[in-house]
Amino acid sequence: MSSEPSADSMPSTHVDRRAVLNATGVALGAVALSGGASGHAVARSPDASLTFEDQTSDGRSVVVAEATADVEFTLTVFEGDPPPIGGGPHLTFPAGETLTDHRITLDEPLAATTTLRVQLGNAATGETITRAEATVTVEDVPERIDGIDPTLVDAAPDEGFNYPYYLYAPVFDADDDPRPILVEPTNTGSTSDDFETHRQAGQRTVERGPGRTIADQLPAPFVVPVFPRPSRNPVDSTHYVHQLDTETLAIEDGDLQRVDQQLLAMVEDARNRLADRDYPVADGMMLNGFSASGNFVDRFSALHPEEVTSVTAGGLNGMPILPFEERKGHTLPYHIGVADLASLTGESFDAEAFREVDRFLYMGDLDRNDTIPGRGSFTTPELRETALAVFGPDPVTDRFPYARAVYDEFGGNSAFRMYENAGHTPQPAIEDAVAFHRRTLAGEDIETIRADLGGNVPNLFAHIEYDPAAPAVGEQVAFDATRSQLPDGEIADYSWEFGDDTTQSGDLVTHTFDTDGSHNVRLVVTDTAGERYEDTVQVSVGSDDAEDDTDASEDSMPGFGPLGTLVGLATGGYVLTRRLESDSSE
Repeated sequence: MSSEPSADSMPSTHVDRRAVLNATGVALGAVALSGGASGHAVARSPDASLTFEDQTSDGRSVVVAEATADVEFTLTVFEGDPPPIGGGPHLTFPAGETLTDHRITLDEPLAATTTLRVQLGNAATGETITRAEATVTVEDVPERIDGIDPTLVDAAPDEGFNYPYYLYAPVFDADDDPRPILVEPTNTGSTSDDFETHRQAGQRTVERGPGRTIADQLPAPFVVPVFPRPSRNPVDSTHYVHQLDTETLAIEDGDLQRVDQQLLAMVEDARNRLADRDYPVADGMMLNGFSASGNFVDRFSALHPEEVTSVTAGGLNGMPILPFEERKGHTLPYHIGVADLASLTGESFDAEAFREVDRFLYMGDLDRNDTIPGRGSFTTPELRETALAVFGPDPVTDRFPYARAVYDEFGGNSAFRMYENAGHTPQPAIEDAVAFHRRTLAGEDIETIRADLGGNVPNLFAHIEYDPAAPAVGEQVAFDATRSQLPDGEIADYSWEFGDDTTQSGDLVTHTFDTDGSHNVRLVVTDTAGERYEDTVQVSVGSDDAEDDTDASEDSMPGFGPLGTLVGLATGGYVLTRRLESDSSE
């Protein structure tokens, strides 16, 4: 039985506009401010503050100048008197984080100048910490295309889908570029033969799920397919439909046959409905999901990569589908890999199309949700044994780093992110998911996006560690590649490039930088068969007159310092723990 949370345990994320005007946003810079400090608030806690100033807007968003609290907090925007506490905004922010010029996109744009209230709340208790009011002057309002409120579209077998779906479309500015349809599948978190249970989960998703946040922020039309996860009827519980697992894909007849193709039919139907309303839609599909629905969209992107532009998926047990037929001497059947896709679907895996899909895969470093021990979608001993043999036993320390290394080798447009002090929840990633889809739509290079949003998951094939973490000009730096682990074969060579026209070979080397600034250090590991694997870190070198902070370390560790460190690394007497925090250039 799956250990995933039920949909009821997911955070509430949407209520009526007059109650909450979509309390989420990505910091995109301040709008023009037209007023004074009348929006400064005096916090009820000495460790919380909120500044919301008079400003000019086109009616689509407002900017909170500053917000912070010493507890995990939320931001909510109200028009008029606030309703009772409840319903909640989409996002929470960590205790101690300071938001500056934080933009909040409104569910429905303002039509005229009005007074709005921003509320800073305690995420744990729902209590208000402080509030602030400001006048928002609405100017330069663009022509807008009406959206569609969340609407249940009935099943249409003749059109190719045997189950209903929800369709939502936010108000859209006529001068904006059209967006692809965003899809987030239903996830009830448990089996049920009562379809109403699944419909209600779909309604919660379209009204206040993470995908609703992304749809409102981009903005983009939003489709939520309502597929059941049965217990006995029409199939038994070994078919984990909400994960699009092997058993589900192999269903040969009945209403649940090829739900992946049914989803394609739903999206096509939604396109036609939007076209009838002159609502612009771009080609392709964006996908979002977490936990079971994260597995669904991840696996769907392997089945139909030519249809998908971008994917954001989290909580995958550390095991996204691998775009290979074999690893570590094991054949990889779907849904571990793609070896048997042709026999399951009649179509071979399209590696080139899969490589072009932009994907953001994430998990929390405290996430121990694992469907293998409880079987979940790994219902046969053979599938479980293969998954453990290839990925490893631990979702955080084994599987996710291994997956990142495999995707780096494959060369896909992927970014992997591990959120610190986070468990099995999508909350820390929602803003990043919005930013990821927005930036891929804008055509940004994946390396640039990866540098900002990903890169903190170690590459186990070619892996760099170094010390000191912030060297000065002329200070010797010890580089260690001994944690590099190849998927097959043995390492024959370690080659280093230091970004200053110098190179070295070996698993343990030292280097001195002659200039300050950022230096990209590249490691190339070559195996006995000639296969090459790479890792890159960015070393920030300070000026040579920077304050020397090595004395305390030397006192605490005999023989410490660049040479002592290198000796310790070689003998196993010293464990290198300081890592580059900004190694996002990997």
